[in-house]
Amino acid sequence: MEKGFLVDLWGTLFYPAVDMETYHRSRSQHLARVLGENGISVPEEAVRKAYLEARRVADDLRRWTMREVDVAGEVVLLLRFLGVEPERRLVDELAEAYMTPYTSLLRAAEGAAELLEGARSEGYVVVLASNTMSGRHTVELLRRSGLLGYFDFLALSDSIGYRKPHPRFFSYIVTGTGISPSESVFLGDEELDVAGARQFGMLTVAYTGFHEYTGSVQPHAFASRMEEVLGLLRGGLKTF
Repeated sequence: MEKGFLVDLWGTLFYPAVDMETYHRSRSQHLARVLGENGISVPEEAVRKAYLEARRVADDLRRWTMREVDVAGEVVLLLRFLGVEPERRLVDELAEAYMTPYTSLLRAAEGAAELLEGARSEGYVVVLASNTMSGRHTVELLRRSGLLGYFDFLALSDSIGYRKPHPRFFSYIVTGTGISPSESVFLGDEELDVAGARQFGMLTVAYTGFHEYTGSVQPHAFASRMEEVLGLLRGGLKTF
């Protein structure tokens, strides 16, 4: 079996180039614009309130079920909170608006391309292992940033149905790639990354380049720069 290098997206490979308030404000502005274009006049602040409430409910569902709620699901919740009947065309347009900040305001971590290229040169199967609301927009983000070609396999929760840290998420990767968990490394920024990978027998690195790691489950190593991660991979599993 081969060794795998699994990488999380949000908070690890990418993070907003703006503060989170601006990021969420941008999303509510795009949503309000599309609603207005469809003849639904709603104050932006009301859209923002409904958006945040939809996020809260969707996150509760994700946490309790470990199943993914995709972008269409969040948009339907948003419309219900606004008292608007969901219709397919409207949901599709709002989903595009919802994902616009994701594809336009995220920036890749410095050294990300070098890390992914280096991991492949060290013989790792490189896997994007991410909880995502829209795989299509995630692929677009990777393509825009020039990182798509570095990945041998994409494991995206909205396609899999299950989210990290559910074992089925990791089983999907092992089955699809043939990697050996005991010979694999997971790079992520949150406890669900570390906990899920550890339970599956993988080594874990918590990335702290965008924010501190606050999980109670301890990773095998920490890294604040991508070149540190590459150094760990080049040192082999004995480094951990």
